[in-house]
Amino acid sequence: MKKILAIGGAVIKTAKKELIEVIKSEQIEMLIHNGGSIFHDFQQEITDLDDHSYPIEELLKSFECNKEASDLVWKWIDDEYSGPDNSVTKTCYDLGIPVLMFTGLACDFWQLTATNWTGIAYQAKIDFDNLCERFKTKFHYVCMGSAVIHPEVFIKAVAVSKPSKFKADVVDFLDMYRPRTRVAKYGIYYQITHQEYLKGLL
Repeated sequence: MKKILAIGGAVIKTAKKELIEVIKSEQIEMLIHNGGSIFHDFQQEITDLDDHSYPIEELLKSFECNKEASDLVWKWIDDEYSGPDNSVTKTCYDLGIPVLMFTGLACDFWQLTATNWTGIAYQAKIDFDNLCERFKTKFHYVCMGSAVIHPEVFIKAVAVSKPSKFKADVVDFLDMYRPRTRVAKYGIYYQITHQEYLKGLL
């Protein structure tokens, strides 16, 4: 069974190449970003930061260094943009794989360039409804590198859809409370690097 893959920013930072290879191998049926993963997915393709964020000292002076990538995230939310070439998001779009995103308000720097946050709420409602609909039949959900957002959304979607058959695994290099207690209770907790897990799928 193909996987519904929910990722955090650390997956993009540490295993983007492997993630794209797994997506291209047709093992993923749906990708779910949190606010950090979609931002870093876009940021890496338009800056020379490679797999790192701007240092906090620079952000404390001005968060405008993130503006270009931030504006692209908002264009994506407004359905005007499918992502930079070579991004995880664009790879999914090109292969017809649905891409969802869940985040919390004021949790991501890209939100600070907007004057109105209602777009996030509208998109979250659409994405949550789509996730609940998918959860109504058998599925395999994998949470990678998201300690809060994805585990919380997962359990709410399960509560709404009430699936009878499913498996839910967690992949992370740290032992995190929410993923372990809300997701991995329905499957396996792989305490390994994201690269190791993804390479094992290839």
